[in-house]
Amino acid sequence: MIITGEGPANDDIRYLEEGARRRGHLPCVVPWNELSVALDSRGPRLCSDGVPLEADGIIHQMSTDALGGLVVLGAVGEDVPHLNSVDAVLRSADKFATHVRLVAHGVPTPATAFCPNDRELRLFAREYGYPVVLKQPDGARGAEVTLAREEDELLAKAASIRERGIPLLVQRFVAEAAGRNHRVIVVGGKFVAAVEQTGGRPGDFRSNGPGDVCRPVALTEEEVSVAERAARASGLDLMSADLLRGADGPVILETNSFPAFGGFEHVDLCAPVLDLIERKVRENTSLALSGAASPEEILAAAEGDEPLAAST
Repeated sequence: MIITGEGPANDDIRYLEEGARRRGHLPCVVPWNELSVALDSRGPRLCSDGVPLEADGIIHQMSTDALGGLVVLGAVGEDVPHLNSVDAVLRSADKFATHVRLVAHGVPTPATAFCPNDRELRLFAREYGYPVVLKQPDGARGAEVTLAREEDELLAKAASIRERGIPLLVQRFVAEAAGRNHRVIVVGGKFVAAVEQTGGRPGDFRSNGPGDVCRPVALTEEEVSVAERAARASGLDLMSADLLRGADGPVILETNSFPAFGGFEHVDLCAPVLDLIERKVRENTSLALSGAASPEEILAAAEGDEPLAAST
């Protein structure tokens, strides 16, 4: 099964659906708002039109814009293998939670502070050095991301964002990477592909947004390692990350729980995604037949080597 958004399936979902059919699967593409969960003595059952669905595994592209769908997934997630887990999706959608997680796991990321008031905002901006980046924790495609070059501009832009009830992050500006980043895709903890994104708006320090240009790019061994460590830290099975080439080495700017496949036409992204969900289904079936995990499996999961069953 592949769960899509509220409307018709987009190109990325159709791409995965066609790939699954070529492998002999019977994918069922269902908008999340057409699903329900029935609870009875047999536990939670995923339903559509009141009829239980037999799903071996789930691939979805839901985030915080589909909280109802994440509730549905959370209800059945212990029984049905899926990409990605609800916890990992929610954490990835929160830029500050992502930074906290990355720092805790030793993944390089620009210095960032959550600032509920102007006093803290000024202090951290002075510490990081102007210009600094202002952003909201849950923005996408460069929305609500701006650059402040001095204190008056900082406070004016912060006030404008706060008028819309949006909390603020202030972040060190990686000037050497202005207008350019590397979108990296990692599946199952392994690097798959990367593209360089260049901003399409003259003079804009952002690289993702209207008019941006993507081209294939080769990463260094260090950059691949940083991206794979970010995936492990985020807990995402299927992840894209924005990687910047800083003066002191690569840094991860943010992670995304379902990468847009546009710009990656040069590489087969379908195969590793389907390989991963198929492996999770096999593991889940094996554990169901055995009735319990072996001590070796429990130890491996605790050490972070392999997920147990549907855990993500």
